[in-house]
Amino acid sequence: MKHYFLQIKNFLLFSRVEAGKKSRARKLQGLALISASVMLLLNIIRIYDFIIDPHNSGLPLHITFIILLLFVGIWLLSKNGKMTSGAWLLIIAYSLPTIFCFYTWGTDLPAAILLSVLIVMLAGLFLGSKTAVIIAAFYSLLILSLSYLQIALILPVSTDWRLQAPQFADTISYVLIFSMIFLLAWIIVRENHRTLAALAVSKEELQKERDQLEITVTRRTQEIIDIKKEKLEQLHSLASLGQLSGGIFHDIVNPLTIVGLNLEQMKAEAVFDINNSQDRLQQALNATKRIKDLIDSTNNRLRRFHRQQSFSARTEIEEIIKIMLTKAKAHMISINLLSEVNVNICGDKSRFGQVIMNLLSNAIESCMKSHNTNKEILINLKSNNNKSNLIIEVSDNGTGIAQKHLSHIFQPFFSTKEEDGKNLGLGLSVVKEIVEQDFKGQITVASQQNYGSKFILNIPIC
Repeated sequence: MKHYFLQIKNFLLFSRVEAGKKSRARKLQGLALISASVMLLLNIIRIYDFIIDPHNSGLPLHITFIILLLFVGIWLLSKNGKMTSGAWLLIIAYSLPTIFCFYTWGTDLPAAILLSVLIVMLAGLFLGSKTAVIIAAFYSLLILSLSYLQIALILPVSTDWRLQAPQFADTISYVLIFSMIFLLAWIIVRENHRTLAALAVSKEELQKERDQLEITVTRRTQEIIDIKKEKLEQLHSLASLGQLSGGIFHDIVNPLTIVGLNLEQMKAEAVFDINNSQDRLQQALNATKRIKDLIDSTNNRLRRFHRQQSFSARTEIEEIIKIMLTKAKAHMISINLLSEVNVNICGDKSRFGQVIMNLLSNAIESCMKSHNTNKEILINLKSNNNKSNLIIEVSDNGTGIAQKHLSHIFQPFFSTKEEDGKNLGLGLSVVKEIVEQDFKGQITVASQQNYGSKFILNIPIC
């Protein structure tokens, strides 16, 4: 039996419309069937009224029959997917008896008023709020116009229904119309509740999706940051390698120059002096040993091996002075070492020698360009007040550094030596890196153009 009723339901409420409009089509079909059933019942009541009183003043039987056919037509239209046509036909089917009642029996007829309310609700449900407002405005103007014409006796109106005794058939009609209004109100309220519930669910799901999206975006952003960080580290490593390579090339030039100067002086001697030659050969050997130490230190850095040892800063500076002395004497430049202390510092001895050699080489070049008759480089070693740091001052009376260049001299590839374009501008940047990273110290500079420069190293004592 249940299966049988289900087949009947599917036949009566089946519609050839797309999935999103099936619910609306079912409502229209259901209302058309209910309205047809009501009109069939009203037709039976009207037939009964005519049997009892053929001259009664109720709604003509042929009109109720036409309305019944209209409702059947609405059901057929909605089954074939013609929703808008069916909805307008439903409005027309209810409007015909309503306008007839207003016109014939006056605008205060209860049944007509209830029908006008029902029509506006039907328009809102199936044709939208704008259409409902337009139809409501139409019925308001119609009632006002007919009322005026009927009150002014311009339009005749039948008032017999006011004088007749109440009839049970009229009560049934009111109840049926009121039931239709209640059914529409219930459908609208239910749809609103469903819409609000669906909206709440959608809002909750949207919030979950948004939270998940934020988590995903945060995770993806972190992944991108990590990738960028990795790439930047790789680029930094490549840049460091390039800078390191440039630095070693730069620093090898100084001892190679010493080797070349000593060999040239030996070659230029008219009379061979074995003592002087031995001294120059020893200086050349010391310079080549320094080259080997620089290369070894660079290899250790490439392998990320840090050679830490405690050594005497003064002894290492004395060794560097011996290497650089030939170049200094060739240009009549004296190098003097003043030492108040003899303390040990910790780090790579070759890297420290690299710092002193760079500073001495720059000082020698600055003095070479100077017009002073007494060209001098002074290295002063002392400790700070609490004996925790070694202060090394390398000063010269050369050409000095222009004020505008002082803030840039420790930057990689910055150089004030423009001649021949051979200088890489890496010497002082390497010095700063070694002092700060290898020895955990600091380096500053004070200079005045044409009066000389002073570089001050502040390095912790072991």
